[in-house]
Amino acid sequence: MSNKLPWVLITGGTRGIGKGLVKAYGAAGYHVVFTYLSAQNQALELEEELQTNGYSCKGYQCDGGDEVAINELASLLITELDAPSVIINNAGIKKDGLLMSMDSKDWLDVINTNLNGTYFITRAFANAMIEAGEGSIINMSSVSGYRGSAGQTNYSATKAGLEGVTRSLALELSRFNIRVNAIAPGYINTEMLESIPDVQKKNIRKKIPLRRLGEVNDIAELALFLSSHKSSYITGQTFVIDGGLTV
Repeated sequence: MSNKLPWVLITGGTRGIGKGLVKAYGAAGYHVVFTYLSAQNQALELEEELQTNGYSCKGYQCDGGDEVAINELASLLITELDAPSVIINNAGIKKDGLLMSMDSKDWLDVINTNLNGTYFITRAFANAMIEAGEGSIINMSSVSGYRGSAGQTNYSATKAGLEGVTRSLALELSRFNIRVNAIAPGYINTEMLESIPDVQKKNIRKKIPLRRLGEVNDIAELALFLSSHKSSYITGQTFVIDGGLTV
């Protein structure tokens, strides 16, 4: 594989939005590198699916909150592939609970994976992207960071924090022609919503002006736009994609 092939790094790529992004970027002609924590079987199945379709894809097991592991992976990938064209900081976890009764480990685990992980990944690849003189970084936020969500103080804090990271990092990297933006999805039709009873889903749809759940492809199309030269004058922005939920 030529190291001139544009490649994208997608963290947390084996399910939900991450999995949809892996498929979309593969179909768009990128070599896709994705990370996963423990879902090795799903990662291998995803690799095989994309490769069967003629797309270029490789998964790597890596803990998004482990600074040493991320630095080692970055060194390997930069040596083999050069700088990534796109980084999508998608990996995230939830450990919900009311703040008053939340265990400190649940707070710290979510902060470390969702917020610190973005810092570790971005810093590990930033110098290579600077040397390349271009690139796009996309941070996956959430409407929970915009409007808050009871029982998700830790999660909401990380997603709001990512929007601050996006704005500040955009200012730091703009002179190197590296753009930084964020996407804040609302209710997206993924495995995470499958366990919700149909009655509750119906109530959710009623709250959404467009009267439907979002699809993974809605997120993927926006991400591809933000990765392309069609968005070359856009940086430091958060794009809410929620069917009008937060209007």
